[in-house]
Amino acid sequence: MEKLSLVLVLPLSLSLALLAPSGANTQNVPQQPSTTTEFWPEAEELVQQQLNLINWMQRALTGTDENQVKGARRQLFLHLGKVEQFLKVQYQIPQFLCSNGTVDANIPANLTLPQRQVYCSLYTSTQQLKPMMEVLERRLPMLAGLTATNPIPQDNPSSLNSLHTSPNSRLPRVSPAPDFPKPEPLVIGIPAKTPIADYPAPPFQPAIAPPRESTPTLTAAREKLLAVLPVFPDSTKIIDPGEDWAILDIGDYGLLPLERQRYAQFLAQPNRGITRVLLAQTYNPDPNRLRNRLKPPVPEEFSFAALGETPSGIISKLAIEIKDGNFQIPTPGLNYGFIANLGKISLDDIETNLENVSLLSPQQQDLFLNYLPPNRVEAIQIDQRRFLTGKNGIGLVPQISPPASTQSPIILNNTYLVRLVQFQLPEAVLKKEPITRAQRRNLPDILKTPSSDLLVVFQPVYQRLDGSYTVLWRVIEQFPDPKIEDLYRYVEIE
Repeated sequence: MEKLSLVLVLPLSLSLALLAPSGANTQNVPQQPSTTTEFWPEAEELVQQQLNLINWMQRALTGTDENQVKGARRQLFLHLGKVEQFLKVQYQIPQFLCSNGTVDANIPANLTLPQRQVYCSLYTSTQQLKPMMEVLERRLPMLAGLTATNPIPQDNPSSLNSLHTSPNSRLPRVSPAPDFPKPEPLVIGIPAKTPIADYPAPPFQPAIAPPRESTPTLTAAREKLLAVLPVFPDSTKIIDPGEDWAILDIGDYGLLPLERQRYAQFLAQPNRGITRVLLAQTYNPDPNRLRNRLKPPVPEEFSFAALGETPSGIISKLAIEIKDGNFQIPTPGLNYGFIANLGKISLDDIETNLENVSLLSPQQQDLFLNYLPPNRVEAIQIDQRRFLTGKNGIGLVPQISPPASTQSPIILNNTYLVRLVQFQLPEAVLKKEPITRAQRRNLPDILKTPSSDLLVVFQPVYQRLDGSYTVLWRVIEQFPDPKIEDLYRYVEIE
């Protein structure tokens, strides 16, 4: 009986031994997905996440927040593992299926041609992103010394996390700038006191440029994914965040398409336009808040609206900003102007001679139509301060004020009349650069100062949540370009 049981067990054990190697070999065969319909949802999710991650890294490498860089590095590590797992499930050896980053249709696989294209694009794009781990790692010590240590609140320990993520807590690791008095126009030609004695300068913001190798790497990885978006099913909704950030900039600084459509009939006429008037603090951010000085506070395309080019070659701007509930005219260099509220009157109804404007006094009408800008620097600066302060002089009793000033309270749907005088001063005057002997013969060209003098009306038609306004504008009159005859007195000639 014992011999019989041994005979029965022996063939069974031999059969198991023979089956074991064959079962092990089946694990080396590339696994194929059970159904091709499972491919698209996960591929769509991974492509969208990778596009978002590329955009995140682009912003982190040009920003001042080391936490953004840490988050991008951590997310890149997790994402690479997730994509690698997805690729192995679909086909275990992507190097065979994707030869030199392109689809090899001769290799048998349970994937359609569009699926192979997406598969290889994901594989190639992730391979291109792998060096970014080291790039992000090298960026961290550069940002670590830029910000001051956040204070630990004693009464609310639970708010520690918010301190590290809030942009308001990113303070430079330098002495904070004091509260300066209200800025005044530039003083040219005479010594001037600084607002605070012995104060050197506000905190110097860092210049942060992306690593040289990061831009082509991220661009190539992004373009590889965008190239295969057309092969996805029609129901796919993949959004390119690179385009969305431009839309966000428009939302922050510019106009929405519907606003232009609403006033299309008005904008179709000459010398008219629509723009957005921003807050003064948008153009002049807090010096105590850390930012990248290579990035302007307001993108160039969203700066003051261009009103047209003058004969002298300057592009005049609708230089209006908002401060403390007022429209005000900034006064950089020798630029200045004055403004008045005309009440509720249509922009189309205003005549060039302003005779149909009832709220404008005779003195104001004469000022806006007949004012002649001075042709000497000192006189220009006197007028600049006269309209800025609202005073005709010092020590006059009773105090005499000009008919208009550089600011006016904001009232929605009211029309404002503004006279803008603008000069494009040469660098030799602004930076006090000496003129060498060899440059003397070119002195007229060096001191060339394009200018403009415009009479404009504008009307705020919509207020944004941030306090900015959408305004319609119309150029009423273009006066002769003002001249400066004594600018040579304000440069140093060797």
